[in-house]
Amino acid sequence: MRSTKKINFSGNEVLCFFPSERSDLTRSIAELNLGSGHPVIVLIGGGIDEEQADATRRAVQTIAEIAEELNAAVVCGGTDMGVMAEISQRRRRGSYKFPLVGVAPEELVAWPGGPRSTKFLWWGKQRWQLEPHYSHFILVPGSQFGDESPWIVDVASALSEGHKSVTILINGGEVSQKDIELSLEKGRPVIALSSTGRLADEIADQSRLNKLITVVPADAREQIVEAVQAALLAHESIVPI
Repeated sequence: MRSTKKINFSGNEVLCFFPSERSDLTRSIAELNLGSGHPVIVLIGGGIDEEQADATRRAVQTIAEIAEELNAAVVCGGTDMGVMAEISQRRRRGSYKFPLVGVAPEELVAWPGGPRSTKFLWWGKQRWQLEPHYSHFILVPGSQFGDESPWIVDVASALSEGHKSVTILINGGEVSQKDIELSLEKGRPVIALSSTGRLADEIADQSRLNKLITVVPADAREQIVEAVQAALLAHESIVPI
């Protein structure tokens, strides 16, 4: 069992927990003062495709607005790249208060006062900076991206106790495919935002999809809102956004 520490990003202190086992997650959520019983959005994906950048960024803005309106927690990868950085920046610019929880392999990330943020380490692996505008981090054991995938699924389950959760895919590759498979195993619905590139577009092009997967165009704001609300607010009043 590891402990909680504060990471100081130029005056912005962020609580971070270092679990050793997934059974530590209940304690980590308590120590991070996250509570439980949030609707949860698991946001997965990689880089932002240049050709679809405008639509992708608008879609991330919509997701941030939904999270704020519903007091939903967003669980994401936590590094300063692609979709993971974009949701953090949208939260900062909007002065939003929804919990934004970054889950990443400890061995592959860098932070102020932590491991050196050199581009390449002696064993050849790349460290990525944590994005400073997350509200919480959970840094998990692992030596490659994808090791955090089971942890993300379990963090979302723990945070959403008594509420619903949904996974949203933007772009994405092999790690995102693993995330989707684990979400579906848990019975968690997946929304794939098409026209964002790579895996999301591959899923959109498939003629036969799992009934838990919904495909929505990234530039269709109202459809995104409706799909997320349908996943998170079943049997509850729909909130206009």
